[in-house]
Amino acid sequence: MLISWNWISDFVDLDGIDPEAAAARLTMAGLEVAGVKKLCPESLSKIISAQIIAKEPHPQADKLSLCQVTDGEHEFSIVCGARNMKAGDFVALAPLKTKFPNGLTIKKTKIRGVVSVGMLCSAAEMGLEDESSGIMILPEDSPLGRPVIELLGLQDTILEFEITPNRGDCLSVIGIAREIAAIYQRKFTLPEISLTESTQKSADLAAITISDVDLCPRYVGRVVTDVVLGESPLWLKARLQAAGVRPISNVVDVSNYVMLETGQPLHTFDLDRLQDARIDVRRAGSNDKFITLDDEERKIDPDTLMICDGREPVAIAGIMGGLNSEINSATKNVLIESAFFQPASIRRSARLLNLSTEASYRFERGVDSAATARAAARAAELLQNLAQGKVMHGAIDVCPQPRRMPQITFRPAKANALLGLELDPEAVKDILKRLDIEIVTAQAGTLTVVPPAWRFDLEREVDLIEEVARLYGYDRVPVTAPTLSDPEVKDAPDVAALNRLRAIMSASGYCEAVNYSFIDPQAVAKLDFATDSRFFDFVKLKNPISSEMAVMRTTLLPGLLTNLNDNLRVNVKNIRLFEVGRVFFDLTGQKQPLEELYLGAVACGRRFNEHFSASAENIDFFDLKGVLEEIAAVLRLELDLLAENYFPCLTPGQAATIKLGEQEVGCVGQLDAKIAQVYGIEQELFLLELSLKPLLDKAAAVAITYQGLGRFPAVYRDLAFLVDKNVAAGSMLDYMRNQHKLLTAVAVFDLFEGESLPEGKKSLAFRLTFQDMNKTLTDKKVNAIIAKLIKGIETTFQGEVR
Repeated sequence: MLISWNWISDFVDLDGIDPEAAAARLTMAGLEVAGVKKLCPESLSKIISAQIIAKEPHPQADKLSLCQVTDGEHEFSIVCGARNMKAGDFVALAPLKTKFPNGLTIKKTKIRGVVSVGMLCSAAEMGLEDESSGIMILPEDSPLGRPVIELLGLQDTILEFEITPNRGDCLSVIGIAREIAAIYQRKFTLPEISLTESTQKSADLAAITISDVDLCPRYVGRVVTDVVLGESPLWLKARLQAAGVRPISNVVDVSNYVMLETGQPLHTFDLDRLQDARIDVRRAGSNDKFITLDDEERKIDPDTLMICDGREPVAIAGIMGGLNSEINSATKNVLIESAFFQPASIRRSARLLNLSTEASYRFERGVDSAATARAAARAAELLQNLAQGKVMHGAIDVCPQPRRMPQITFRPAKANALLGLELDPEAVKDILKRLDIEIVTAQAGTLTVVPPAWRFDLEREVDLIEEVARLYGYDRVPVTAPTLSDPEVKDAPDVAALNRLRAIMSASGYCEAVNYSFIDPQAVAKLDFATDSRFFDFVKLKNPISSEMAVMRTTLLPGLLTNLNDNLRVNVKNIRLFEVGRVFFDLTGQKQPLEELYLGAVACGRRFNEHFSASAENIDFFDLKGVLEEIAAVLRLELDLLAENYFPCLTPGQAATIKLGEQEVGCVGQLDAKIAQVYGIEQELFLLELSLKPLLDKAAAVAITYQGLGRFPAVYRDLAFLVDKNVAAGSMLDYMRNQHKLLTAVAVFDLFEGESLPEGKKSLAFRLTFQDMNKTLTDKKVNAIIAKLIKGIETTFQGEVR
């Protein structure tokens, strides 16, 4: 947004304030100034006002004129190709040696045999307009010999602002002027509006009704008759150009000028083209098509707010007018619209229409609902002065729902505590008053205040504290190190458990992977899960990045398998990856999905890194089983493996369900060869997936107690049993561990299957550790326990001791 420094001075005294310094102060106050530049180059100061004394045809060219001009002291002979001037006109004269921004330098030259010693300038040549149809004609009362840029107020500085969305009040000259007045503690003044009103009332010539008061709480209309369409004066065109707005005609330019000045968008209707001279503000309803001023037919949503006449829509409220009521060369009577529309409604409609305008940009952020009448009066004043319009008496002000500003409780002591300042309460009150924040009551260190109607961003006490900091100066707020105590900092139990789990995986040679939570639903189907299982309870994305990221993941395995395959493609053969992440399940009838924390892992290749001292064995089921046992040991849990109810993507005989007590918490095993081929994987691949919440909850409940080292020696015995091949070693381990308190540890140290054994049999060898914490065990005691164990194994598992 471009703002003229001279324009700001209409509302606040800028004497002694440097624009560059003001830009820095405004930026520090939260209104970023992206750039400061001069409106016109210094070289154009040589262009002066002059008067044409005489004009006659060029003796050698029909399309050229020979003009005699004077600057009040000297006369100049100028050859000119324009045709819009006459003797007596005041013009802009570029004398010899004048340099223009495009590089042109005025020199004495002979044109068709006649010497020309200067140039009569157009607004385009001075950079004030994109194009001009003739030379610039200055006002008749222009003093001679004065720099034109001075006469037109072009000795100006332009500030380029980047206004944040919450400060819609600063999208105007008045808004910036208020800020400067508050920062520099100067008086802000709104000039009085001078109108010569007709005895006839606006309400006699037009009628306004609001059918949807929720979306339009206030609508002000003013009628101006007998306007004369034409060009705007140079000073107004110059201000519009400086703000980046192209001048069109005096009536249209007035609307744009008032919007830039006040921040209130206006729309001017041709009153004679409004059916029944009537305005009704209502939703579009069944009117689904509308042609806007840019001659585009637009499809209108039924809930879009429209401005309608007695028969049809004539404008999209707050966004753009219609072609059927635009100002044209035949316009004589106009209705000025100045309204307050609900910001959310305009924002929604602009998005649906994909149409953003200067008006919608302001309405979306909120305009001053208390200033709509003044903006309409300001436009009427300018039409009266610049278009010879007759202003009808009074405004048609329809305001069924006056906007009420909130009362906010504010504590100066709280502001000081939050900002680290020691401001006096009176100093705080002064800052609030400079911002036009009304103090309703002040008692017991508490203020009740009401923000001005143009400040939509002031809703809470903390917003007012921010205002105090802005006006006091962020750079003056002291920088102090926070006071910190030094307590012992501990992770939450579940966080500590997760850290230990990650450490286990890392120590086991696994690298952590992090994948997107979005997956392709086909990736789950590849794993051969039943379609009625929870793995297909997808949370679907409304606007997915691609079809391959259309749903939230219900398992970590697709991502890890993709990671493993990517590594295999670049000839990395020995791979161990794990991921700790959340999976998501849709809950029918619930707004939010179910989120669960899982651990996933995949592994393939050699068990050990290649080395002359290491065996060339590959990873197998027992490597992942060992990882699970380590997790259980560190978290002080007992995990059981059952060769049933495992994932269908796993290989029978090389797969198991992981149980914590009676609860199934995951699966571990070898990926089925057929499914591996679907992923393009030829190596044997092992994986596990484990629900972590049950483990973490159980681990947090486990009480850790101290147990001293035994002072008496342990006794070790080895036992081997011949059992059926379908007997699980884990079942025998569980049985033996629970048989006697002096049996402190049992472990499998050998498995043998061969032709020397009976068919369908295998040999399992166990190492048993016995220890008494209070005395030395005797062989007699140990042998008695072993005899009991052997008898139990024979009875329970039909085992035979070897």
